[in-house]
Amino acid sequence: MEKNKTGKYLKYAIGEIILVVIGILIALQINNWNINNNEQEKIKEYAQFFIQDLEADILMIETNWKMMNNISDNLDILAQSIQNKKIEEISNIDFLCMTWNILYRPYKWNRSTIDQMKNSGSLPYIRDVSISKKIAEYDAFTYHLDEDYLNDKAKSEHTLNLISQVVNSNYINISELRKNVLVNINNPDLNEFDFNSEPEYHLSKSYNLRLITNDIKDIDQVINSFTRLQAYYDVRTNIELPAITSEAEELITLLKETYID
Repeated sequence: MEKNKTGKYLKYAIGEIILVVIGILIALQINNWNINNNEQEKIKEYAQFFIQDLEADILMIETNWKMMNNISDNLDILAQSIQNKKIEEISNIDFLCMTWNILYRPYKWNRSTIDQMKNSGSLPYIRDVSISKKIAEYDAFTYHLDEDYLNDKAKSEHTLNLISQVVNSNYINISELRKNVLVNINNPDLNEFDFNSEPEYHLSKSYNLRLITNDIKDIDQVINSFTRLQAYYDVRTNIELPAITSEAEELITLLKETYID
């Protein structure tokens, strides 16, 4: 300072500070690059597992779709079979069989991979915004369908309550009938199952049990109730399930094109 070298030292100090800052910035950039590179490797691995989850979801959706269609078809057959019939002409055993199971299986979404991606904070590292957007939309759609299931379950329980006031289930062979016939009706894994050809069905029919109501209005109430239920199932099978299947297939294609070599 005595030799008027203050300016020189200040310049030197500033230069040192700039070099340090540049060094820090370079180190941060390298660190960020390493983190991003590691995250991309993670996302590539997640993509492989997520594709498997989506493929499993599609199979599950198809199973529920078949089940809803089977239920709706049986209810249609029942409604047509009792049209213009007197109450004493309506078959109790047929009514029991066709209305035994009127609710599809709960959805079993394979959410393990997408939950890991959300919990690990990897989603923001997906470079293609359209993919991350579709993942979020698909995830939200699955929760929407879970809510639909709860609503459908409540409506089916209301319908079953009305059915229990109409149909007589007091068959001597009800245990065997349930195991061999009733649980198989509307089972999507048994496409060729025909309860009319089952021995337990014919045995039950031979008992000639009648409906427990003598009022045709009770029958009309049941028909009205499951007709409303069918309307909701139509929305699921014709609109919602095809839509979410399409979303899953689009995601699979995008993930394969982007992350699978």
